[in-house]
Amino acid sequence: MWLKIKERLNIKNVTFDLFIFYIYKRLYQRFLVTKPNFPKILFIMGCQRSGTSLLTRIFVRDLLSIVYRESSKLSSNDPLKLRLNPLPTVKDEVGKHHAELIVAKPLVESQNASEILDFFPTGHVLWAYRDYKDVAASSLKAFGDDVGISDIRPFLENDQTNWRSQNASEKTQSIIRECFSEDMNKHDAAALFWFARNQLFFEQGLHQHPRVTMLRYEDFATDPPKAIAQIYHFLNRDFPGKHILKEVHAKSVKKGTSVQLSPEIEHLCQELYQKLEDTYHST
Repeated sequence: MWLKIKERLNIKNVTFDLFIFYIYKRLYQRFLVTKPNFPKILFIMGCQRSGTSLLTRIFVRDLLSIVYRESSKLSSNDPLKLRLNPLPTVKDEVGKHHAELIVAKPLVESQNASEILDFFPTGHVLWAYRDYKDVAASSLKAFGDDVGISDIRPFLENDQTNWRSQNASEKTQSIIRECFSEDMNKHDAAALFWFARNQLFFEQGLHQHPRVTMLRYEDFATDPPKAIAQIYHFLNRDFPGKHILKEVHAKSVKKGTSVQLSPEIEHLCQELYQKLEDTYHST
């Protein structure tokens, strides 16, 4: 039972208090919460290494939520357990619960965000973004030095079967073709992938969609009560309280300060990052 709960929570070390809370939460929802006809759904999207796993662990501590990690029943048909099942199947699965809020993290479907919003009338998207140098440094540390190269190769052939390059615009593909080489700087490659994934936010018109909000990683890490309270306000829900934020800390901010990028990649990413910043601060 302990291992099953650990898997569902997507937490490396499940503390005893979280174990007890999980049991209480399931019983509370089953017997004390009226099953909603149309549960509110929050899809966490954006580029990997932007604090999205931590976000899911925060929502786990919300008594009225159900959280689907990246690999879950929502992606059970995919050999790698990452790509979402057909949306009608996803709808059937999330509709089983008594929870008032369903949270899912289909990062590899960020290129399909507008389609998902169209399918789910009660669906909302939280787009998490983080400084590109921090993301590049974190990606290489987590997945190895070659991750950037392997992530952007699918763009060279416009591979629509690969989530990385699926629905990428001609502009994005052209930029990557111009910048790519097999021996390119490893941080340049990771930053270029950051560019491709966050470019999707604007290419899909998500910055103008009423059911989309943004989360700036640096604000999330340094002032979590304010950042998460804003998300609950966006969802028209009460903020459960600071107790759900116990895992958040600011130690990972500016970890990529020493990362050196080529002038071309630096300019490309900085321009997009500023566009994200301007959009975030204007809302």
